[in-house]
Amino acid sequence: MFRKFINFLLVSAFIICTGDFIYPQISSENDTIIITSRDIKTKTGVCVETVDFKDASNWAYNQHLTLTADVPPVISNKAYFISQFQTVIPVSGYNKDLLYRMYIDFLRYKQTNVPFNSKLKIFIRDIYGNKRQIGTADLSYMSDKKIFEVSIPFDLSYPGKFDIIIHEYSGKTGNWGIWDIIVTSKKINELKIMSIDSVEKIKEIEPKNFQ
Repeated sequence: MFRKFINFLLVSAFIICTGDFIYPQISSENDTIIITSRDIKTKTGVCVETVDFKDASNWAYNQHLTLTADVPPVISNKAYFISQFQTVIPVSGYNKDLLYRMYIDFLRYKQTNVPFNSKLKIFIRDIYGNKRQIGTADLSYMSDKKIFEVSIPFDLSYPGKFDIIIHEYSGKTGNWGIWDIIVTSKKINELKIMSIDSVEKIKEIEPKNFQ
């Protein structure tokens, strides 16, 4: 019985490193789902490379940038860089009757001009293959004090599952770092502030419940 339970956890934590990322989400219906770097694993079960604040700061320094701190509502101080031109993140386990918004907490810097030539286009795709662009993140979001925010079309989320698809338009990948992604029916200021310790504790009990 214990071995079956362990196998279930491993299967639910898989991530496909060719750009199709799978994040474990509990099956009960939630009004908020948190996607952090801690959820990312390769198809073989090995964690992809993540960075803590120190490593991310050193990377930024080499780019002549100064990294700003991870901000609420989720403060994990763990991030990952987008390493594929297309990243697909399946989302499930939410209350499909609610209207949702998505917040992406990108790595941000004190400088207003960053030395990259890149932008991200964000799409939502439902389980039937219908796909729609819902937003674009340009370089201003690497220095903007606000978390990137977009609405998720109700007709694409209502079937009960959908994919977040991130396309990077750039000569090379690895420009964009993400602290966490939040899919929620709440306003950002209605969410509880979570530190790294409390996020770890919640994940042991209810990995995606932000109640």
